Amino acid sequence: MPTVRTRRLTAASMILAASLGLSACGTGGGAATNQQYQPGIGANLRTGDVQLYNALLVAGSDDTLAFSAGVLNTTDSPQTLESVTITPLGGSGSGSVTADPATDVELAPRQLFTIGRAGELAGIDGATLPVGRYADVTLTFSDAGEVEISVPVVARNASYADVAEAPPSDTADEEQATEEAAEAEENPAG
Repeated sequence: MPTVRTRRLTAASMILAASLGLSACGTGGGAATNQQYQPGIGANLRTGDVQLYNALLVAGSDDTLAFSAGVLNTTDSPQTLESVTITPLGGSGSGSVTADPATDVELAPRQLFTIGRAGELAGIDGATLPVGRYADVTLTFSDAGEVEISVPVVARNASYADVAEAPPSDTADEEQATEEAAEAEENPAG
């Protein structure tokens, strides 16, 4: 017949074994702390010669889109962005838009470059892409080839205020200078 001491030791051993077993439940390979966490809305592509971080399309006020992303060239040679093709997700190729960068986008080796602030890929026709949908974006680079990613279309708001709506234009600057000169001639300061 077991003694009181033996029963207490058995009960304590069982409680200790259960607590150790239950406390180890959150430390396996699928634990939440072992998973990648992405706080941003944009999509990430973490493989290949050119990687993309927080990639998204920002909708403009005139049915145009601007592409914004952090682009990392993981190669030892410079890469030049040649074109971008945007296709509505689930589309059969119809509604695709191909655009050339408004300014040269040269990615230095092993450097991160942010596309979007200078309007490199802005003013893209987005009439077929409403806010809240996803689109397949294919970026074509000089040596790395094509990089494909599905990205969300987001509304322009305070979070995306630094994403340019339209690419910089030399003609816009010239037009403004011409208008200012015409005003100065009409209203000479006396």
